[in-house]
Amino acid sequence: MKIIKSRIFKILVSLFIVGILLGIISYILIGTNNNSIINYFSLINNGNFDYLSSLINSLSYNIKYAFIIWSVGIICFLTFLVPIIIIFRGISLGFMITSIIVNFGIKGIILSLIIIFPCILINELIYMLLSYYSINFSLKSINAIRYNKSINLRSFVKNYLYIFIIFLFILILSSLFEIYISSNLIKFVV
Repeated sequence: MKIIKSRIFKILVSLFIVGILLGIISYILIGTNNNSIINYFSLINNGNFDYLSSLINSLSYNIKYAFIIWSVGIICFLTFLVPIIIIFRGISLGFMITSIIVNFGIKGIILSLIIIFPCILINELIYMLLSYYSINFSLKSINAIRYNKSINLRSFVKNYLYIFIIFLFILILSSLFEIYISSNLIKFVV
């Protein structure tokens, strides 16, 4: 609970919400059909959905973002990238949700809820928590150097690595749920 009440976490959530709004606005301004989403739903509906390939794509996507956010925390001078990543993720989500709703109408709302809960919600929470730890790790490292404080670097990095591994495990479970359960729920709506 301490993390959720922290100023850094609140800023990250605010940036994510701004990103979602920017994604909605950008879809409205561009006004294009997103064929990849339509194809995704038609593959599921027709029974041509490749579970293994989709799982590999989902895992690589989630692991890539998690690793980038985690490694940015270690490379202190790149910490400014974390808020940019959070905004980008919000833009992607806002654009995707708007695209689904525009293309599928009332069904699109149900499809969006199936996609968002619980997978995307868990993923985005993990990315924000990981971003919090990344920024926090970076700030503590900078402050230790700046004020010439001694820290137990081995313990510090070890804890940061454990956090990353735990979050990575949750992202893997989320990908499995997304591909094997959410995609089957979508069949009932499409």
